[in-house]
Amino acid sequence: MRCYFRRLIYLLLLVVSLVILYQLYIIIHKSINSQSPFIIIHLKNRTYRILSSSFKYNSHESYLNFAYFNVEQRSRVLYIDYLYDIPVSSQWQSSGHLYPIQIAQFGLSHWSRLKLNSKTKQNHIHRFERIQPSKNDYCSSWYIIKNKIFLSDTFIHFTISSNCSLHFQFLNNNIELIYSTMIINDLTSSTKIIIPLQGFPRQVNRHMLIDIEKSIQKILLIKNDFIQIRICGEPNSFINQLIIGNQTLYSQQAFYSATRWLLNTQDFKTGCWFIHVKRNYGNHHQYHLRMPWCSAMAQGQAASLLVRLYSLTKDIQHLLAIRRAIQPLWSSNMTRAYFNNRFLWLEEYPLESHGKGLFVLNGCLYALLGTIDVYTIDPQPYLLELINEIIISLHHMLPYYIHPTISNWSLYDLSHITMKSKINTASDSYHLVHIILLQCLSQLFKKTNFSTSQLFDLYARRFISAIS
Repeated sequence: MRCYFRRLIYLLLLVVSLVILYQLYIIIHKSINSQSPFIIIHLKNRTYRILSSSFKYNSHESYLNFAYFNVEQRSRVLYIDYLYDIPVSSQWQSSGHLYPIQIAQFGLSHWSRLKLNSKTKQNHIHRFERIQPSKNDYCSSWYIIKNKIFLSDTFIHFTISSNCSLHFQFLNNNIELIYSTMIINDLTSSTKIIIPLQGFPRQVNRHMLIDIEKSIQKILLIKNDFIQIRICGEPNSFINQLIIGNQTLYSQQAFYSATRWLLNTQDFKTGCWFIHVKRNYGNHHQYHLRMPWCSAMAQGQAASLLVRLYSLTKDIQHLLAIRRAIQPLWSSNMTRAYFNNRFLWLEEYPLESHGKGLFVLNGCLYALLGTIDVYTIDPQPYLLELINEIIISLHHMLPYYIHPTISNWSLYDLSHITMKSKINTASDSYHLVHIILLQCLSQLFKKTNFSTSQLFDLYARRFISAIS
């Protein structure tokens, strides 16, 4: 009997010891990871990242948590543009349009990935210096890559001439992906995808997995595959510097593609990237967005992206584009509305009537962050005045963004006050965006405006408490 109790005691001691060791492991694990700039949140089977106390924002570095964004994979991205290699949005227009907010976010996400993965070693990069059609045939022979490639790693970069097509055959998936600068009469099917490139000769920067997924809906793909390559076309056509699998190069060129489009399409007079998609607000057909409309969020995020470009180039033309980007936020009412005819707000969706506004929270906060980014490189008095005006508005207006019935949950906008709509509860993802933006702004104002920093921190903590 004694022996039985002795064994039982030993067993209990062993269990207690294991529990203590596990708790110590958790504590040590958390302390090791406390240096991470992000805290991972799991909410309704989705993973989000908010900022930790070690996060430090810098207008030349990563943009918030955007390194973990994959803009290209969003359902609202219809396809990747055939000329600029940037995402085409189906938001509010099923045929697709180039949406400045999405393009700025595309550039910011790839800039942030470059910063995150700058020291990561990449393996299995495949290079082909030059591919040309055979002299005696319209097409070259197939070039076979010996090792399987994960489809997630199918980043490609190459220069293509006119009058040719570059063919990638995925053997296990039975798919042929063709990038063409000439007319091909075949139609895209479940086994053949044709990407009609525009503007040639030019450099091409794309992710083949995205091109496949956007062309063939609801397809189950084998995750890694053998690939063979060939060129077809006129005898003098060519593919130069084909590189497969270099994610760093892909992100670098995606960043430049976004900035190039912004620089080429900015309206010089107003500084706007005008959006020509007609949009009403919800069921309120009497309220229309201005046509064309200029979004404060688009201006702010584009400015943040161009500030990062300017940190590399120091090009005066880039600085002038940044100044123009911020111009609609301070010099006119193109993006502005006034809450209670008094408190200035930077509108993501500016209505035709200056007396009416939606007062979208994340849109104004992104515009404010863009203004702060610009102020760090170009400290003009009018920018500081704009920043202070928005801070005054936020001091007054943030209480209105607390949900009246869901404890400490945030609202997307104030249309229930200004337009007598239903309460527009923030979705999970927008609630997390509100938290991240308030956390970042709290940190930025900690040394220069402590009371404002405390205000932002207070609301960030309240919103966090709703998901804890």
